[in-house]
Amino acid sequence: MAVEFALVAPLFLLMLGGIIEFGQAFRIQHALSTAARHGARSAVTAGATNSSVTQKVRNSCVHALGVASSDVTVVIAINDNLSGSLSNAVEGDSIAVTVSIRYSKAGVGFFADSFADSTLSSTCTLEHE
Repeated sequence: MAVEFALVAPLFLLMLGGIIEFGQAFRIQHALSTAARHGARSAVTAGATNSSVTQKVRNSCVHALGVASSDVTVVIAINDNLSGSLSNAVEGDSIAVTVSIRYSKAGVGFFADSFADSTLSSTCTLEHE
């Protein structure tokens, strides 16, 4: 019995660690998706500014993931123009909010360092109202 356990336990523990890591990646991706949706919804309303939307997205990620605000990258594109200003956006403009974070900053656990170079991101695109 001990021999069988010694053979099966490492594989079982490796599989269990993978399941836990996948769950963390899913949790992080869901938080990024939610933050991008909140940011895009905020960006399409009248009076929105790039800095206010960026701060809203970062605050959402800090709250959901417990990461530093500086670890979160936010990109706002207006009609695929990355240097556009939300204050100049007009009705019908396509506004995309992309939020990303390196997995090693948000993930903890067995394999977080193995995926240190991986970046998770999410984008939400809405039309300006």
